[in-house]
Amino acid sequence: MERTVRVEALFEQEQDFFVYLTTNHERTINWLREVRLLPAGRRCCGRNCLIHGNRRSIDGQMFRCRQCRSKINIREGTRWENFRRVPLVLLVRIIFHYFPNGFSAHRTFEALQVLNVQISYSTIKRIFKEIRRSISDYMNRALYSTLLRGRIQMDEALFTHRAGDGRRSLRQVWVVGMLEERTSEAFCFVVENRNSGTINNLVTRHILGGSYIIHDGWRGYDRIPDNYRHHRYSQQEDDEDNTSRIEGLWGELRAFVRNIYSAGIVEGNIRTFIQEMNFRRRCRTMRLPLVEELIFVLRNY
Repeated sequence: MERTVRVEALFEQEQDFFVYLTTNHERTINWLREVRLLPAGRRCCGRNCLIHGNRRSIDGQMFRCRQCRSKINIREGTRWENFRRVPLVLLVRIIFHYFPNGFSAHRTFEALQVLNVQISYSTIKRIFKEIRRSISDYMNRALYSTLLRGRIQMDEALFTHRAGDGRRSLRQVWVVGMLEERTSEAFCFVVENRNSGTINNLVTRHILGGSYIIHDGWRGYDRIPDNYRHHRYSQQEDDEDNTSRIEGLWGELRAFVRNIYSAGIVEGNIRTFIQEMNFRRRCRTMRLPLVEELIFVLRNY
């Protein structure tokens, strides 16, 4: 309990909504309930439980049954149950303050060390991994189930990642991207190869028939189905139908890797990292509040 109080006291020194929010257990829990990241209530013995302060709880509050007086952990049955040893005030600070502001797990660990907050680097990595997993699920199951339409730019890029923890060898994977010019919506897919079978599968699954596809002339595009129009962009000519915007996306993604994850992406995380980068880019280009989008994702995925 002393450590939890210490965290609250240290957090009081910064001025930010989520910093202010995480200076108090009750304030943090009430907000989590408002945005439906914690249950509004619990039932026991057929009756609604009440929230009461509890000094022994790491979060300062627990549900208590009116009839049998039994106590129920406020996190029970939620995603926060996986991080029982981390106070909710600290979890909210990490997820909604450090993550949206572009902190890597390592930078977040260093920032909390300066504040003398005791949390291990491996725990912060697990928290960030959980966020990326939810973002990846959202992108793959919800966003990518819609169809791009109109003028679509397509391109492929080669990304390098480390073979695994403690290994210095590097491996490469291909990422195929497609960008809808009208909305700037972009989809990115990690693929085993970029042959015509892979390209055609992505086109038919994610682009509406009749759309106009602009590409760089790679032979994988030679067998695009007949119900799509497509154009081979030539860099040697002043061609208005070009792939400059999707190529710019690769630059953004690579800059993201260098600036935030300078140690490199470890094998097994490459897909979730690509989706995290595209999620951030989507919020920026479409002027969507990243925190609000993140709340939606964590609530539903």
